Amino acid sequence: MMELEKLNLENHLIKMGMPVLQDIIGKEELEAISLITNKNINEVMIAELLIKSNGDDIFSDSLLRGYVINFLPEEYKSYLEYGNSNKKITQTLEKTIINRAWNRNFHSHYRLIEIFGLSNEYLPDEVDEEENNIILKTERKIEKLNFFSEIINKIIYFFKSLFGKNEIETFGLENFQIRIKNKLINSIKNNNFKAIVHMPTGSGKTKTTIASLLQHNLKTQFLNQNFIIWLAHSDELCDQAKDSFEELWRLYGTGDMPLIRLKDQKLNEISILSGGIIICTYSKLHRMRVNMNGAKILETIRNKSMFIVADEAHMVPALTFTESIEFISKLDFTFLIGLSATPGGYYVDQTEKLSNYFLKNKITITDDNDKELEGDEPINFLQKQGVLSYIKTHQVKTDFNFEFTPEEQERILNSFEEGLSPELIKKMGEDVERNICIFGELSNLYEQNLSTIVFACSLKHTKLLHKICILSGMKVAKIDDKTSSQNRKKIVQNFKNKEIKIIFNYGVLSTGFDAPGTEAIMIARPTTSPVIYSQMLGRGLRGPKFGGKTECLLIDLKDNLLGLPDEKTCFTLFDNYYKIEKSI
Repeated sequence: MMELEKLNLENHLIKMGMPVLQDIIGKEELEAISLITNKNINEVMIAELLIKSNGDDIFSDSLLRGYVINFLPEEYKSYLEYGNSNKKITQTLEKTIINRAWNRNFHSHYRLIEIFGLSNEYLPDEVDEEENNIILKTERKIEKLNFFSEIINKIIYFFKSLFGKNEIETFGLENFQIRIKNKLINSIKNNNFKAIVHMPTGSGKTKTTIASLLQHNLKTQFLNQNFIIWLAHSDELCDQAKDSFEELWRLYGTGDMPLIRLKDQKLNEISILSGGIIICTYSKLHRMRVNMNGAKILETIRNKSMFIVADEAHMVPALTFTESIEFISKLDFTFLIGLSATPGGYYVDQTEKLSNYFLKNKITITDDNDKELEGDEPINFLQKQGVLSYIKTHQVKTDFNFEFTPEEQERILNSFEEGLSPELIKKMGEDVERNICIFGELSNLYEQNLSTIVFACSLKHTKLLHKICILSGMKVAKIDDKTSSQNRKKIVQNFKNKEIKIIFNYGVLSTGFDAPGTEAIMIARPTTSPVIYSQMLGRGLRGPKFGGKTECLLIDLKDNLLGLPDEKTCFTLFDNYYKIEKSI
């Protein structure tokens, strides 16, 4: 029990003085905040800013934590290390205390929280052991049938199908998803070894595809002796697929089933499996393929790889992806299912190549009469169904200018990936006039009480915009790849409850972040990638049928990027989603 008087963190920060506070935040950032908000920033404002902008994670900032410890009175430093206040702390020991990793292994971290009278929420997150090898369980009743019972069931199934009386399992899907599921299953039955499922962002392509495979498994039980291999571009997308498998298997599984998040497993962990589900990133697959031990694991997987599902399938025809996928495929055995939400016709050559790679076997949205929808028809249909929201657009012109060289134009035109350099995006995030424009729009959104997600140019840009709004009295938060899991959950819940009106976001797109109450999106970072753009746009696309809104406002910054090819302007690429367009 601490006998010393508890300290006030805000007062302690103020006493550290302007030079130290300036060092913590950064001189350039402070100047930018002052220019954008038109305020003279003092120590009191910075201290309040640091506390509000960091929240429970304030001591995870090693520079700030170091200064806080350094400015403690000697008796508090003694208590920090020894639990009493009468021992001498040398400079060397103080440096050791300051440099300790921010985890729950050190008593000094607990005492630091205690000194300022803070709750344990200010401590580092407890480390959750990641489970990469799990067993999926099902609540579905599994009947053990003998040989004669199986024969009788097959005869009953045959006569039911003959007279059209088979019970159809919906898997909780909407009718348009069921039509896609049935087409995919028929494609598999007809031994079409390649197919691409094309569904707009926000219409549930992951769930629809998993439901299709699980229905096929209910009939054939292929998973007892074979693998489904699910490939995605990021760990977040892999986790999203894992969650969907767990949820659907619970209701429609056929017994205990291994699910592997392919990370650092040994060969024997894979070779003992008779079947199951394997989820992996493309980059991990590639690294394993070119590594001797990894290649042996993939060879074992290949012998049972009945289904490979390739998310973001527009990338698959690229040589690296093709070689990796073919390495785990067996001729006339492995079915390859591609998933894509990117609009067709983005590039003629690439679209044609993608179509040919999947043998022109595309499965897409149809209307209630099962007529295939083209152009903007799928979007209109799903908006009328309440599956997708209507996007009201509001383009905001900035005074930011940049001219691309012919070489840069060529690179952008021939790539599905981000064509803008990190240097250019960083420059945009630091442009004061552009940020004044953003701040003005954010103030308007806040006054309208719209739950808004902002996609910033960088982590630094996220922090800057977040601090500007805090200084202006707005209830806002930020989420990035460094936000602790407990803090992220709290922020998302507060956002849903309208306790927080704006979330600034970097590095967390449609992946691992779900906020169906989103009413407005601001895209403050430019991109030439339709994938990145669709992920950002996707946060506002969920319609009322999927727990979202009928309409979502899109604030899209229009920078003057000279020489950017028209077909690379993602805003116009997605204009099928939009209901109203206006610009200022």
